Amino acid sequence: MRAAIFFIVLAGCARWADKRDLVDKAQGGAFMHYELTGVTRTDRLDDKPRDLVLAGARLHGFVGHGKTIGLHAGIDLAAGSTLRGAGFAYDVALLPLGIAVRFGRSSFLALGTGVGAMGAIGTIDDAVTLPLEATLEAGQGIRVLARARASYVAGADGRHDGARDLPFADELDAMLALRIGRHYEDYGYPSGNGYFVGVAYRELLDSRWIGATIGYSIDLGTPR
Repeated sequence: MRAAIFFIVLAGCARWADKRDLVDKAQGGAFMHYELTGVTRTDRLDDKPRDLVLAGARLHGFVGHGKTIGLHAGIDLAAGSTLRGAGFAYDVALLPLGIAVRFGRSSFLALGTGVGAMGAIGTIDDAVTLPLEATLEAGQGIRVLARARASYVAGADGRHDGARDLPFADELDAMLALRIGRHYEDYGYPSGNGYFVGVAYRELLDSRWIGATIGYSIDLGTPR
């Protein structure tokens, strides 16, 4: 399963490469997260939604002909609810443009951008988002998982300037987690998996939101 995930993402990221020598020359990696996140507003002085719960998956990968720098692409999919008002909520993003720097056997830092959508029926106005997302994964069995996504919002005037601490963006979504799992190698391919728990943070609707994320992650890289 992990090998299948890796090669699917590798092929998608490497359309620019010569197919005849892709397998022999390509270097890269991929990861998949299954996540459940719940955040609560730190201020509750109005009738805006107070809680947001989302569950979903993230699939990202990167590939290049060098051992360090590669092209990055990813997709983030999540759905859930705002508990007050029970509005169906969603948060999705397609990030086809990006770059990644690999270090160590399977650690990397990636930066990606694309287009997304986020909203909740009856509670958070639907909007198109233009995200810029940074992702860091470092370590093997014990692995640090971190990401931050700053987004410009189009189509919902009430959500503009909703990030209090980011003057250049309308919204912010971030997570910092620690995975306790295992690391191993199959035929020279470094791989790992395990459960993780972390802190989740958002700036949305001119409010700060804080909560927790739990999940399961898988990572796989090419031999170096």
